[in-house]
Amino acid sequence: MSIASIMSKKVLVTQEDANLASLRAIFTQSKFQHVPVLNSMHQVVGIVSVKDFYKALAPVIDSGSEKTAELFQQGRKVRSIMTTPVITVRPEMSVIHAASILVDKNISCLIVVDDHSRLLGIVSWKDILRLIVQRHHAKRRQEEEE
Repeated sequence: MSIASIMSKKVLVTQEDANLASLRAIFTQSKFQHVPVLNSMHQVVGIVSVKDFYKALAPVIDSGSEKTAELFQQGRKVRSIMTTPVITVRPEMSVIHAASILVDKNISCLIVVDDHSRLLGIVSWKDILRLIVQRHHAKRRQEEEE
């Protein structure tokens, strides 16, 4: 089975020149834990996690007021906290291969891109785990019916 069949295709993205306040809005208004970063040609150039975002804010939150934190978020760019280069994969990659990469690299998601590094989707360890659980339940139901 390929990761194309389990990847999330509805992905919110940001630009490398966007400020952290816009990134905060994405994280608070969605269930996503990772946001791919695109350049002006819509190619994936990085990724930002919720963890990266809060790590960047920690010094300001610990020592400043809400206004200080807001000014910090308005002035700081996504490119300053994104992880780059980002590990990208092709949609035809097997789920097992993707899981191996996640484990080997100690990361929680992979960005799925086309031949021109344009975003197609994202696959996380949760997507893989969901597939395993679904297959397990289907197998148990089948065994119970026999």
